[in-house]
Amino acid sequence: MRRILLTLVVLLVPALTLAAPARAGGWAVTFMDPAPADVQPHTTYTLGFWLLQHGTHPYEGVNLGEVGLKFTDGSKVVRFSGVELSEPAHYAAAISLPPGTWKVEGIQGWFAPYGIGTLTVPGRLKIAPIPEDLRRAIDSQTPQENYWGEVHPPGFKAGSGSGRPVASPPPAASPSPSPSPSPSAALSAPDGSTGSTITATVTEPGSWWHPAYAVAALLALALIGTLTYRVRRR
Repeated sequence: MRRILLTLVVLLVPALTLAAPARAGGWAVTFMDPAPADVQPHTTYTLGFWLLQHGTHPYEGVNLGEVGLKFTDGSKVVRFSGVELSEPAHYAAAISLPPGTWKVEGIQGWFAPYGIGTLTVPGRLKIAPIPEDLRRAIDSQTPQENYWGEVHPPGFKAGSGSGRPVASPPPAASPSPSPSPSPSAALSAPDGSTGSTITATVTEPGSWWHPAYAVAALLALALIGTLTYRVRRR
């Protein structure tokens, strides 16, 4: 029996750790640039945003994966791919939405999606506060090197040398709308070439399944098989 309990602890502790990557070091925060004050239906807008690992600095690895914005209204899900800009961790996505109340999330590559807030169309983007556990994690970090100049994430000081936001991003939108001049938008990458295609796809809501859960499920199945085998032997 002791061996069974030991096996249970050994298998479940890593599984639980892997199942919550957003709170175990592998997490990021999406900060939005000021958005138009009055977003109209079926109108193209370009939204800027910053994907910061641990809420303070650009991603330090390679092959981050897809970055963009996801909008959900009931059964409708629309995703817009982001294009990397010249500043570290800075992206832009061209969007166009029908009327509705849209939950906005940052698509953060292999990081878990980040809840940005709610966009009402027609209307404005309301930024949600940073979750308290992430805010505490951000505040507890040692200031990073300065990555930005005059163009920097909301809440950060330009050229301050601090890698920690001095305040939560302001929830207010910019005073005037800034629709793109054309109904279809293709953004340019920093080198002047056309970046990844801006796509909008409408699907059913995405599954809650995360790759880390697959590992946890496999470990749980292995544990069940081991326990079943031992019980039958006895």
